[in-house]
Amino acid sequence: MGMPRHRLSPTLFAVVHTVLMLLTVPTLEEPPSTLAWITACSATVLTVAALARRDRTPLAALGAILAVSVLGQILTIPDMLGLIPGLAVLMAIFSVTTVSDWTVALGATVTAAVVQPLPMAVRHGFDGVSFSDWLIAVGLYLMVSALGAGRRHRLRERQAVEERLARAAQERAQAADTERERLAQELHDISAHHLTSVVVSVEAARRLGEKRPELGAEALAFASRTARETQSALRRLVEVMHVGGTPAPASMTAPIEALIAGFGKLGRPISVSLPADLAGPTAEAVHGIVREALTNALRYAPGASVGVRAERAGDVLRLTVDNGKPPGGTGGDKLGLGSGRGVAGMRQRAAAVGGQLSAGPRPGGGWRVEALLPDAPPARRPVGGRRRDFTREQRIADGAVFGSAAVLSWSVALMNARNAGHGVQVCLLLALVLTVHALPLLWRRRAPWLVLAAVGATALVWPVLLRGNVLPPSGAAFLVGGGVVELAAVYAVAAYGRALRPATAPAALHAGPPASPVTYPSGSRLSYLSVPAATLAFGISMAATLAADGTLLGEPIVSLPALLLYGFFTLVVLFVFLGLGFTAVWGAGWLMHRRRRRELSSQDAALTALLAQARERIHSERQRVAGGLQETVFQQTTRVISSAEAGSLDDVAAASRAALATMRRLLGSLDAGKAPTVPRGTAAQGAFRT
Repeated sequence: MGMPRHRLSPTLFAVVHTVLMLLTVPTLEEPPSTLAWITACSATVLTVAALARRDRTPLAALGAILAVSVLGQILTIPDMLGLIPGLAVLMAIFSVTTVSDWTVALGATVTAAVVQPLPMAVRHGFDGVSFSDWLIAVGLYLMVSALGAGRRHRLRERQAVEERLARAAQERAQAADTERERLAQELHDISAHHLTSVVVSVEAARRLGEKRPELGAEALAFASRTARETQSALRRLVEVMHVGGTPAPASMTAPIEALIAGFGKLGRPISVSLPADLAGPTAEAVHGIVREALTNALRYAPGASVGVRAERAGDVLRLTVDNGKPPGGTGGDKLGLGSGRGVAGMRQRAAAVGGQLSAGPRPGGGWRVEALLPDAPPARRPVGGRRRDFTREQRIADGAVFGSAAVLSWSVALMNARNAGHGVQVCLLLALVLTVHALPLLWRRRAPWLVLAAVGATALVWPVLLRGNVLPPSGAAFLVGGGVVELAAVYAVAAYGRALRPATAPAALHAGPPASPVTYPSGSRLSYLSVPAATLAFGISMAATLAADGTLLGEPIVSLPALLLYGFFTLVVLFVFLGLGFTAVWGAGWLMHRRRRRELSSQDAALTALLAQARERIHSERQRVAGGLQETVFQQTTRVISSAEAGSLDDVAAASRAALATMRRLLGSLDAGKAPTVPRGTAAQGAFRT
């Protein structure tokens, strides 16, 4: 077995640090004292112990390493501490920014930056602190913070994918049961709406036949029409089962109003107030709840007035269905048509879209169904879907990369400017020019190619500033640190300049194909061209900057032959050196991109396999239920139609009740977790395929 990851890096650090310390001691002017050896060895042990715990307690590890670094540099020879003040602190900052919130990470980085110059200040006073060295340390801290923020984003993204895969695995395990329950709800809605209406209207016609004989003909026509509508609804449901999807979403206001108007034709007063733009899953839930509530009113309060009202209040849709007392003051399921699924089914519909539903008696009599459903408008995407929202960790990482590149370029410029004897004004001007040069890095993920172009364009301004005496002559050495920005831009093109498709999944297994995944808008397969582009832009800028004062590396340019003879080899070396550096950085970004691409491909493959297995189970369940429908309910509704055409109210009533009873048995088998068997060779099987 290999060494655990949390022990590997501290062990390697201890070995490298010890070797470096032993190699450094012989080069010291004076041999270290016994106290110095004890201090250095103790610092090493404490640092290694803190590094071993940095994943579990990163803040404590960082605090311990900073304390060891400061005290060790004060109590012993700083050169004996080797990697502790540098590499160990960077490793601890990386751990803090990886596992902590951005505010904690920022505080840790600032603390490390403040503590870093303290040993030199204690030894030599603040005049002995090198500002350039401090800027280099701060730049490295910011770079490590950027790496830690990126690592934190990848870990959270990986956790989200694992949770998504776990949900997909759970859906696969429950796919058949979930689909069976959904189909049972659909079948219940169809039977409750259509067949209950037939039974109620036929029974009313039979009861009032002597007083109002015209009701008989109306009831027969209604029964025939409603039975055909039932068969059409069942056909549509079976067709959906066969194709394995659901109908495309559409505006639901008109269908809901038609549904309410159909109940009004049964001789009861109904008032309705609906928004004109109901659509989406919430509107579908409203349709199902209203249908069930009206059916229950038809069963339990025949002849009572009903009010349907839907009102918006912010992001919530309040749906209320009220029915009054039935004529005569008594209600109840006198015809025995209830199945006991009504209220539970309405609650399931409300919960499925994130809402809640209550049902119960009204204070003044009657019954009230009230639902609170989410009604947030869909988020608008820019035209073409070109926008990509980045996480906080990614934005923080981009800001840290910008800060690191700017600070590191400052350090080189200020060190050279100070050595040349320039004042504060020149230093501030150099910092401003280099900050503008690094500023495009804030958009390195959104538009890496544009960032590379902007960085190259700002670098080409440097020789113009030198020739115009805005910057001091011979200022090429001041600006060479700006190459750090070019390196970051080339890395961004290699890492983010090609599209990545994160693993996505549909909201539900029966909700159709998944939405198109979000991609980086600046996708390109030619990211390697960033190397010659950056080499050419920065090389030309540096060559022009070097020659801006009439000299080339201190040698005067007196003639064209001299320039060709001396400058040619200088420029070749410059371009080769830049090309090698940019190629190495591009390779690192490309490898990171390839790794992310492999991870996403693996995640997509796992998710696709789980969804395929779940869809197969759903398809199998749909086929069994479709066969049961073809064999049972369709035959009964055909009997209703033939009885209505024969003009027999008694036969229509018996056939309608039989159809309801058959549907109830079918629903009972679904509730029990069993699907009906499909007899072979039945005439009804072909009826749904015509």
